[in-house]
Amino acid sequence: MRVMLTERLRLEPVSALNADQLWQILQAADLRAFQDLPGLRLTAFVESVSRRPLHLGSGQHGRYEWLVVLRETGENAGWISLRIPEREPGAAEVGYTLLAEFRGRGYATEAVTALIDEAFAVVHLQRLCAYCVPKNSASIAVLERLGFTRDITLPRGATVGGEPVDVIAHVLESRDWRERANRTLTSAESKKK
Repeated sequence: MRVMLTERLRLEPVSALNADQLWQILQAADLRAFQDLPGLRLTAFVESVSRRPLHLGSGQHGRYEWLVVLRETGENAGWISLRIPEREPGAAEVGYTLLAEFRGRGYATEAVTALIDEAFAVVHLQRLCAYCVPKNSASIAVLERLGFTRDITLPRGATVGGEPVDVIAHVLESRDWRERANRTLTSAESKKK
């Protein structure tokens, strides 16, 4: 895995060396409103992270995570993840979470954009999925802004706070992302003329 840079963010690969920083973020109580997070102690969490693959490339599978770090201040704002199942190597699940004080500034859109580019251009995935509870309108807005489309609602598809909840599956195909990028590039070039 590599560090990814955006205009305002540095996306740092999570490994055993910095897993404690992600663990600390996971302790924020407000993060549990829309997702179930692991309740592991720090040592168990670091051990779990140390068993994850270190290389992300075409044909790889596993769970990959990055800390979302503000380039200007060095603050950890949250994390993003890519989960590539062994049984379906051309597809992956995207996840992301920002701490409350960093929301509403476009950081999630910026971080997920970088992850989508990495997933399609470097890892050569063909399809990305993301899941949100229906009440998480901010996260749904990020996905829709990036071109994800609603696929299906999975009744009781996740657990939040120990209770089963519905989740909405969103999908983004590689070809759609490339077409969108080409339209944006063409539009930008025509504005320059």
